[in-house]
Amino acid sequence: MNKKEEIIQSIESAAVDAQLRDDICARSTMHGLQTYFDFIPEEMVTATLSLAGGCGSASGSCGAYCSGLLAVGLKFNPTLEEELKNPESRMRGAMKFMEYRDRFLEIYGTTLCPEIQKQLFGKGFDLTDDKDHAEFLTTPGHEAKCGEVVAEAARLAAEMILEGES
Repeated sequence: MNKKEEIIQSIESAAVDAQLRDDICARSTMHGLQTYFDFIPEEMVTATLSLAGGCGSASGSCGAYCSGLLAVGLKFNPTLEEELKNPESRMRGAMKFMEYRDRFLEIYGTTLCPEIQKQLFGKGFDLTDDKDHAEFLTTPGHEAKCGEVVAEAARLAAEMILEGES
């Protein structure tokens, strides 16, 4: 196993451990990435709690996906100052976030939390509905199955961030 693969496995492991401990997909993904990438501030890990459950428990985009996307953005998007000086610099980040999206779509065919839930549990849950949300939280193995998505999101982001590094 090469050094990059060891790093990626360490990131995945930290992310899945956090998911199994906390059951917060978005924060777990970002936490795993932050264990290696020092450009990710603790405040970003804290902020990602709001992305859990399909972004704000709204059954929208997968929180793990969104956290990986943010990490890719932190690495590759230009600062506002850079972009104002050179508007074309925006494309550097755009190309990377679209690549991350496409890689995630290759695995799940969607970025939406309820659609991924259908693949994992045979049913999607409406997390804005109290009854559905409670059912989701008591579905056996949901932490581990969501941990699989957390691992993929963290792996994809880590692979992209590490590309080109020796």
